[in-house]
Amino acid sequence: MKIKYLFAIGLLYIAVGVSSAQSPAALERELLTHLESVSATGNYSGNYDETRLFEANDKIREILLSKGRDVDVLRYGFPNLQDEMYVATSSDGKLRVYSWDKQTGGTMRDFASVFQYQGRSGKVFTWTGDDLGDSAGSFYVNIYHVNSRTGPIYLATSTFIGSTSLHGHSIQVVRIVGDKLDLKSNLIRTPSGLKNSVGFAYDFFTVVDRPERPINLFQFDAVRKTFRFPVVIEDNKTPQGRVTDKFITYRFDGRYFVRMK
Repeated sequence: MKIKYLFAIGLLYIAVGVSSAQSPAALERELLTHLESVSATGNYSGNYDETRLFEANDKIREILLSKGRDVDVLRYGFPNLQDEMYVATSSDGKLRVYSWDKQTGGTMRDFASVFQYQGRSGKVFTWTGDDLGDSAGSFYVNIYHVNSRTGPIYLATSTFIGSTSLHGHSIQVVRIVGDKLDLKSNLIRTPSGLKNSVGFAYDFFTVVDRPERPINLFQFDAVRKTFRFPVVIEDNKTPQGRVTDKFITYRFDGRYFVRMK
């Protein structure tokens, strides 16, 4: 009788644990609530409330860092969340970056990012890019994926908004090594040496009339394993940089991304 009683209690605890676990859809609704608070109290709302704004941003970051370690969250598409923040996911589903406007900036926008990835063990991990110097204030748009002999290589593209006119884009090499996230692999062979990222700044008004109104000017070809970005020329008329119709292209040669002539 005692064994049956303990077994019943065990099943009850399991049931409670399952029922109390938050589904990805419920997590999405919670994030949307905090994003709405950011929008309602941020610098661009007309109702700035520093305390509530910082609390909401901290809560979003906390939720993504803690609850993002669930594999079901990594697999979830977040259909509604993508209208309120940038959610970039690799084609193999093992790497994702969440970015949102903290609404603490002015003409220079201030974004926060949280990385989510699945390690070799199968476990899901999270990491914040808030302290990553070369991407502070940027939001991630796409994650491209290239296979290599040493494992997948990811190329994460990000956008920086320095002012109404000054924008910038970069492409960053990201790798998952074991259960660690590696953002320091120098796999791009540039004229000035090996780099882990390349980027450029430009005057947004030189592309504002394009139909697509691009939020990132990098282009990727999965078949040819190439990425390219436009040549930008600085002159007296556009000192911040004029986007041209010419391109710089890099191709993966099996080891490095090499600039094509």
